[in-house]
Amino acid sequence: MAQKKSSTPRASSPSKKPEGPAPEALWLQLEQQLRDTLGPDAAGQYPAELEPMSWTFEQALDAAGLLPDDYQRFVAALGYRWLTTGKKGLAFLPPRWRTQASQGMGEPGRQWMKVREEREAGRHDYRFVMFAAEDLNDVNGFCFGKSAKSDALVVWQVVDSLPEKELGPFDAWLSKKLAALAKTTGAKKPELGDPLGLMQDSLGELGEKVRAEGAAAILGKFPRDTKSILLLQRKLGVVPDMVAEFTELESLELKGAALRQLPPVLARLTKLKTLNVNDNPALDTLPPELARLPSLEQVSLQGTGIRAVPEVLSLLPKLRFLSLKATSITTLPEWLSRMPHLKTLDVAGTDISAEEVHALKQAHPDWWIISSH
Repeated sequence: MAQKKSSTPRASSPSKKPEGPAPEALWLQLEQQLRDTLGPDAAGQYPAELEPMSWTFEQALDAAGLLPDDYQRFVAALGYRWLTTGKKGLAFLPPRWRTQASQGMGEPGRQWMKVREEREAGRHDYRFVMFAAEDLNDVNGFCFGKSAKSDALVVWQVVDSLPEKELGPFDAWLSKKLAALAKTTGAKKPELGDPLGLMQDSLGELGEKVRAEGAAAILGKFPRDTKSILLLQRKLGVVPDMVAEFTELESLELKGAALRQLPPVLARLTKLKTLNVNDNPALDTLPPELARLPSLEQVSLQGTGIRAVPEVLSLLPKLRFLSLKATSITTLPEWLSRMPHLKTLDVAGTDISAEEVHALKQAHPDWWIISSH
């Protein structure tokens, strides 16, 4: 959310800088102390280009106006660093991970489903941005947001994905946080290293380089037992046959991937429940082998080059959601009415006639049919 800079003083921000060393100096001092006592794996730094394997929502987070000057001064001087004592850790999230973590946060006083709907639709104004973390699995850490008492940007504590408590201005918060970390160095043979494990969950140190190596290099970064692969706007061009190695996969989303076809080996993903290939205008057919996917429940073909509803869909025993939105389809096949579990059909933005949509609604009053009529 863009926020214009204001001359209004920030709440909780003292008129004078606190006495003593700057947070940058305190960080480097503690970093050296931990390296001396625990070893080199007690501290490290993330590359600024570090990129998550996937995005939760397509809408990018505009952090302008949500990052206070003292934080920006810190990362300009030191980059995105982390510390760990084996018991406690603190890591500053590089920009793309900052976005990913912020997308997973809720907002105080609002239902998560409402927030999620806004983010999926690309019309959400972010009020908080997560900049540091202790545990990303449960989304625990620290974010910036306006104080409840004023327009000042302050640090909030994030617990289980929700900002819960104001902790004051950045400089004062970081000084206290580093002092607390300095007191937790008594563990014997602690487990050290990146406290968040971002390197294992990222495309690599240079996302552009990995993308240049092709689709196989990107998919190759995912654990083979992963259950969800979500790649938005990655120009893969193809889905490599190695996708068949993900035998536990339940959700495959390849939006805007510049696909022309899908490989027959998708039929080996017998646990796949969701297939989303939205916004691939050159994709105009589906392989007949998809009929061998017994668990497939949701298929989204929005914005593809499909001109007729692929007949292979009639052989999916559990299909309950089908999106044909913004395709060139002009009529619906008769067999669609015989789909045993179909409950949601999206034909908005197509040239299917109002009469045909009305007849389908009359025949299936229990279906949710989304149309432009």
